[in-house]
Amino acid sequence: MITIKNSKLEVEIDQLGAQITHVTDVKGQFDYIWNGKAWKRHAPILFPSIGRSNDDHYVVDGQTYPMPQHGFARDLQWENVRKADDQVLLQLKASPKTKEYYPFDFTLQVDYKLVGKQ
Repeated sequence: MITIKNSKLEVEIDQLGAQITHVTDVKGQFDYIWNGKAWKRHAPILFPSIGRSNDDHYVVDGQTYPMPQHGFARDLQWENVRKADDQVLLQLKASPKTKEYYPFDFTLQVDYKLVGKQ
């Protein structure tokens, strides 16, 4: 888990899927993110697809590729590229594993930054 914090909020981010797992009000200690047992995920990054592909695969240039529901980014560890107290930049890059599903080079980044209560 990665934690970023300012005077108003403390946010925890799981590098698996680059998903925010807690957004806590520093003063009131109230967590705005629900953490129940009914759903193990929170808000992972969905890439390169949202939803389900027809028959869980697609075709590019005559080659068939599997595509899990909501893509693969939510099931991979994201790299911590840069971190400050109130900000973190996470990144996912193409790899031999991702090219089994998505035959393209890519760099996907998400930058979480706290500004006041946002």
